[in-house]
Parts: sequence; C-alpha cells; structure tokens
Amino acid sequence: MNIIQLSATPPPPLRAIPPLTALLAFERAASQLSFRRAARDLSLSPSAISHQIRGLEEQFGVKLFVRGARSVRLTADGERYFAKISAALAALQDASRDMLRHRRDAHAELWISSLPFFTSAVLIPALPEFKRRNPALTLRIEATHQYADFSASRVDVAIRYGREHSTGLKFEPLVTVKGLPVCAPALVKGALRKPEDLAGEVLIHLTTQPRAWPAWLKEAGLSHLTPRGHLWLDSVPAMLEAAEQGLGVTLGMSPLIKARPGFGKKLIAPFAFEATHNETIYLVSRTEQARDRRIAAVRRWIVEAVGRAK
Repeated sequence: MNIIQLSATPPPPLRAIPPLTALLAFERAASQLSFRRAARDLSLSPSAISHQIRGLEEQFGVKLFVRGARSVRLTADGERYFAKISAALAALQDASRDMLRHRRDAHAELWISSLPFFTSAVLIPALPEFKRRNPALTLRIEATHQYADFSASRVDVAIRYGREHSTGLKFEPLVTVKGLPVCAPALVKGALRKPEDLAGEVLIHLTTQPRAWPAWLKEAGLSHLTPRGHLWLDSVPAMLEAAEQGLGVTLGMSPLIKARPGFGKKLIAPFAFEATHNETIYLVSRTEQARDRRIAAVRRWIVEAVGRAK
C-alpha cells in the first residue's frame, strides 16, 4: 500500500506583521510627510511617531524616511511599503466602518465632534429645532479641541478650526472667525479703554492656542506689551466664564461670540479696533458619505444654526 502524505505550506508567522500602532504611525506620517501632523492626527507626540517608525525600520532593516531638519520624505523602500500599507489599512477601515455603520443605522445615531465653544454657542441652542425635524435620529456630540480621528473612531461629522490636508475628507467652510478681545463691563468702567491699557490687565489664554494673543497684539502694534498677568485655561467656555467674572480679558471668536447668552451685558468688547487676521471653521465629513441622508440633514441644520448665530 502506498501512503501519500499531503503537506500544506504553512502560513507566514504573525510576528512578521508589525503592530497596528506602528503601521498607523507610518501611514499617517507618509501621507502627511510630517511627523508632527501624524502625531496630531493620532493624538500622540512627534517623538512617539518617530519611535514607532524607527521600530519598523529596525524590523525590516531598511530606511523608510529621509529625515531633514524641517521635513521628511519617503525613501524608495518607504514608497513601496506605503502603497501596500495604504491599501491594506483602507480595507481594514472599510470593514470597520461597515460594522459601525450597521450598528449606528440600527440605532439611528450620528456622532459629531465639535469645538466646545461652537457646541455651546451654535449647536446646543439649535438642538430643539433639529429634534423637531429629525425625531428618529439621535445625535451624540463630543465637545473637544482634539482633531477627530475619522480613521478609527465613530465620528461622522466634525467641526474643525482651520484646515489641514487629510485624504478622504471633505472640508466645507462654515464661518470665518477672528479674535475679539472681550471682558466684563467692570473692567471698562475701570481703566480699560484702548488696546494699550491691556498692560494693566490679565490676559486669559487658551492652552491649545498659545499664539492667539501674541498674534493679536502684533497686529495692534503692541508686540512688546507686557500685561499685568496671564491665566491659562483649557477650553473656550472656561475662558469666557473667567472673563465674565472679571478675572481678565480673553479673545472670543467673532462673530459667533455675539450668540453667547449675556453678550453685551455680562461680556463686552472694550475696543473699536478689530484685527484683520482670520481663520475658517469647517464642517468635515468623509467623501464616501456625501450622499448619506443623515449627514445631509445634519449639514443643513448646522449651516442654518451658524447663520442664526452670526
């Protein structure tokens, strides 16, 4: 009797596949050609991104990036790996999005990532109108200064301050804003009448925008002004509440600041001078969801809410 033995080629060991964190770090850095932007997208530090990519290079024994003083670029090996990794991660993202989409559709939910001030000044006052129009759709709103990660989160729509290039995302301008000094009326009744008087006041800063006040002062011709003190807070609502309490002067987003309850009474603009530098707030969504009826309904609602808040 002849015995025939069949043998299958064993699959490659899983240890040949790098950790997902390293692959995501590489894909973000390669698509942005920036460790800093990759770090922001993944809510990591630039050094963490560099560490993950260095681990890949050590595992493969090749250089994936050419690092310059202010920029990085892919090597030939890096370009080949990026092409394959992008396709693989895109397939994983599509599979995960399908799972999340089925779950959300079953529960009629839509997730919004929004700036805290935009949430309080624009979205919350308009919520009753949204529920009247869309009684079967539940909104889940995350008020945060962090950029929404469309690749690995449940977010359907994001409200972003400023624009950075991101593959697969659609940016729609909502409103142009600029910094407007605001304070409690008591400060104006004191000694705050013109921009130069800020030397006698406390400046209230947003920790994520450390250059906001210096940029405003420079445009006002007061680059060398030294205020009486500084107060740093981690959210715009907290800054505005501190200003209303008379703790100092902060920068509000004009014209949206006018929609804040009590503006003109508890909080006023002390100067006639207005800076010209401005930024745009965008509504961001995935390009492949352009025809999603839920997102279309939210888009219409947000655009109308911005119009009423201006």
